[in-house]
Amino acid sequence: MATPNGTDGSTASEPVDILLIGLGSIGSIYAYLLERSGKARVTAVARSNYTLYRTTGVTLYTDRFGVIEGWKPYKVVKSQKEALENGQKYPICIVCTKCLPDVLPNSELLKDAIESGQIGSWNLIQNGLGIEEELYQAVKHLNTPIMTSPCWIGIVTEGDVVRWRGKDTLVTGLYPPLPTKGSSENRVFSERENEALNLWVDLLTAGEGYVHTTDHIDSVRYLKNVWNAAWAVVTGLIRHTPLQFSYLSKPEENMIKAYFKEVVDVGFEAGLLYEGMIQYPSGNIMGDRQSLIDSTWTILTEMARERGVGHRYSLLIDIETNKPFEIEVIVGSVMRIAQEHHIDTPRLEFAYAMLKALQLEIIRSNEKEKVEKVVEVGA
Repeated sequence: MATPNGTDGSTASEPVDILLIGLGSIGSIYAYLLERSGKARVTAVARSNYTLYRTTGVTLYTDRFGVIEGWKPYKVVKSQKEALENGQKYPICIVCTKCLPDVLPNSELLKDAIESGQIGSWNLIQNGLGIEEELYQAVKHLNTPIMTSPCWIGIVTEGDVVRWRGKDTLVTGLYPPLPTKGSSENRVFSERENEALNLWVDLLTAGEGYVHTTDHIDSVRYLKNVWNAAWAVVTGLIRHTPLQFSYLSKPEENMIKAYFKEVVDVGFEAGLLYEGMIQYPSGNIMGDRQSLIDSTWTILTEMARERGVGHRYSLLIDIETNKPFEIEVIVGSVMRIAQEHHIDTPRLEFAYAMLKALQLEIIRSNEKEKVEKVVEVGA
């Protein structure tokens, strides 16, 4: 909680002002949990759903808290500049957008907030691996702490209804993290960094959110990204779910697993994955490389066969709806780590090139549509 003499200008009895960028499904849930604490109030920057959240709000259907009708955050604005008016300071700025460095880098997305100097710390609740470095380079001269938080949560948004199934799990760590095991590098978290992390954990815990902390957030992110780099990629390429893969013969299954193995091997060789690490969200302890490969395959194919429908990754949905997807932070990030450690990944590189071609076409077609709309308006 902010102290009477805190740099954000708040007093101990006042709620903590949080700035949230990206009021989509994930942003809605974490804004709700923070405000549920009674210790925070969220100012959210919204775009396409601005009118919805400024008027009726949404209905949250949750397994944990029941039905919450007409929910909206404390304040909804159209831009960061509007949120930052009158010198308003925010101890934490949460980013819940997709991380698309090849379309809109975080440093550009957050330019107004960065340049304001009114942000006490950052928290990236975004998908992918290596998402933090660009923001870190943009704010390190300010010594502004950066937190990064991969999350596991089942959400489906349909119009003004947000359906939140099951339990939420979020793991938060400071960036840069502590060096990997066996590294000769040194890293000590500053008092300011620890204060930012403690504030975040306090607020989210008070709202009954499930949050864990780690000194090695890069390892947690890599493990989560194994599933994305494996399944999001192959399902995106064939435009179907894991259900279709469950019907493959054993030799064909092994062909796909050989691709999975490249992703897993890079993590182990780089020291980001290791036997004995905690696997979120299950909490199970990880075994060797092959056990991770096998479980990555088996869990989703067996679940798909049992339910008769496979899990649809957001990358697949983005492709189907002709939206840019997270290729650079899901696939490109793994490929670059492999190159740094001189690890051959021919299957990964092939998948990256195929998806990159698709990404470029989606970007090109979207730009063409923008031009055509301008021409139509002008006519």
